Amino acid sequence: MQRRVIKHKYVTPMILEEAWNKLASNNYVDDSLLRQDVAISWKRCLDYSVNPIKIDDCSIVIDFIESDKKTRTLSVASDHHIQQLYDAVKGNGYVIILTDANGIILNIIGDKKVLNFAESLKLVPGANCSEDAIGTNSMGTCVILKRPLQIFSHEHYCQYYHDWSCSSAPILDCCGNLVGTLDISNTDNKPHPHLLHDLVKMTARAIGMNWDLCALQDDAKNKYYYFNAAIDSVPDSLIFLDNQNNISHINKNALKILGNAAINYIGQGIQVIAPEHEKIKQALADGQAWTNLHFNTPQGLTSASVRINPIKNICLKQIGAICSIKEKGQNLNNRNVTRYTFDDFVCTNTKMQSLLQHARKISATDVSILIQGESGTGKEILAQAVHNNSARCYKPFVAVNCAALPTELIQSELFGYEEGSFTGAKRGGKAGKFELAQGGTLFLDEIGDMPLAAQANLLRVLQEKYITRLGGQAPVPVDVRIIAATNKNLPQEIEQLRFRADLFYRLASERLHVPPLRERKEDIWPIIWYILKKHLPKTAIDALHFAHQVKAIMEMHEWPGNVRELENVVLFFLNTMHDSIVTVNDLPTDLQPQIDTADAVDLKQMEQHTIKSTLAKHGNNISTSAKALGISRNTLYRKIKRFQRTED
Repeated sequence: MQRRVIKHKYVTPMILEEAWNKLASNNYVDDSLLRQDVAISWKRCLDYSVNPIKIDDCSIVIDFIESDKKTRTLSVASDHHIQQLYDAVKGNGYVIILTDANGIILNIIGDKKVLNFAESLKLVPGANCSEDAIGTNSMGTCVILKRPLQIFSHEHYCQYYHDWSCSSAPILDCCGNLVGTLDISNTDNKPHPHLLHDLVKMTARAIGMNWDLCALQDDAKNKYYYFNAAIDSVPDSLIFLDNQNNISHINKNALKILGNAAINYIGQGIQVIAPEHEKIKQALADGQAWTNLHFNTPQGLTSASVRINPIKNICLKQIGAICSIKEKGQNLNNRNVTRYTFDDFVCTNTKMQSLLQHARKISATDVSILIQGESGTGKEILAQAVHNNSARCYKPFVAVNCAALPTELIQSELFGYEEGSFTGAKRGGKAGKFELAQGGTLFLDEIGDMPLAAQANLLRVLQEKYITRLGGQAPVPVDVRIIAATNKNLPQEIEQLRFRADLFYRLASERLHVPPLRERKEDIWPIIWYILKKHLPKTAIDALHFAHQVKAIMEMHEWPGNVRELENVVLFFLNTMHDSIVTVNDLPTDLQPQIDTADAVDLKQMEQHTIKSTLAKHGNNISTSAKALGISRNTLYRKIKRFQRTED
């Protein structure tokens, strides 16, 4: 016949005493006299061989390990809440006990009389209150059940705790894991009121939430230490910004550039060390990876290329940025210097702007690129900009002029050679351009002039991703991005059997055609002023003017040498001009005949064209147009009237 198990919450002390006597005398658990949780707990304690009578078996004190991280975190998370709970019951004969997830007492506070009684029973910090140590009790049983409960009077397995009434609640973290228990006890030998039991449960929940917060803070601190160690160990010079462009961190290598005093700028705006800070905001808005900035350093204003990476949260919202400084002329790989970024292009021409926008986009990939354009259009500058905007920017950029290499040497230059492979070979051999560019970019300039035999070898390397040195046997894996450039029409070269079609299609995964300067004449003057700013102080630039004949020549010249020719002309008149006005006599002689020879061009027509275009550019504003032409307003009025009379 199945025995009856008591389902109601509490039984009378007399019945409990009867049940405990059966336990003590016969090791028998009478389920009919006990609550179910208590009966099951007693059976567990019998299995543990816990003696319900002997105190030595009931209270085992272990070493209190204060150095345990979880113990410290739980103590910190609970101190305030335990004090608040005690303040609510102070003077009513209670003690409050905190244990860890194993039932080890971490803290106990309470009224002096009952606290002394607890200490006499070895209920002190470090005491083991688990069921296998002292039998059924609210803390130890709560550890097993992981839910609130009360244990009072003879429900305690060991007789030395029969005077106690105890209410415990588990302390759980956000994942439901047990981190400890909270207990409130007194010696009234009767069940606690519901209000007190609920108060313990609420306090335990509050401690659990605070535990999560403390654990997060500890984790954040540790990650911060790891973060500091990590960013100080990388070779890059890094500045971290928050979403307001305030400096949040500067690593050691950046301090070597900015000076150790820059550490005091943390929390301040980036403008304290970078006067052109608006460029960072613009670069982030445009999705631009690189920009040029000047930084305040102990050596004065220092120019640098800066790689800007946005920091985004899980919702893809930008919360900051990382600025990686690469000083001008600094070569992080001690090999080949790349000086140019997309910031170095000056253009208002829509065709050129579209080209640069597309180049920025594909720079983030690893596809091969073929850059086509006339000599002097800036093909290598574009190649460097693509490299500096890519994930390979910290790796080598190796440039090879295929037209400048003798046919008999091009193989050894590209692929290297082993010692003794030919007469005059260096001892130990020599690495080729592919090996030198490992992990980075190999720029093959004038690819259209590469001999057919070398083209075949190059194609094999691009297909198989490894090279074999001249005179060597072992293949060497290579990881390089190829950017090629030419001023030739390669499809025509293919038709003439001077260029391999299969190599062309391997190189031209993406094609970029740089337009000649004559097709973007609106960029002539912005480029001129850009060059001037690199060579003249601001005061000299503000005072500089161009005679209108010079402006006409600049705009009408076809510029067969493109930007390179334009730069040479600017440098020429900088060395020949005698005052702040650039005249025809300051130009190279090959440009002067355009106004000195009557057959070349009519000077009046040239002047009229220049004035009309300048007026149109400035919205027919006389003052700004006169200033742009380098003449007075009255002079401009006279010339306009003269042109009108001529047209009439």
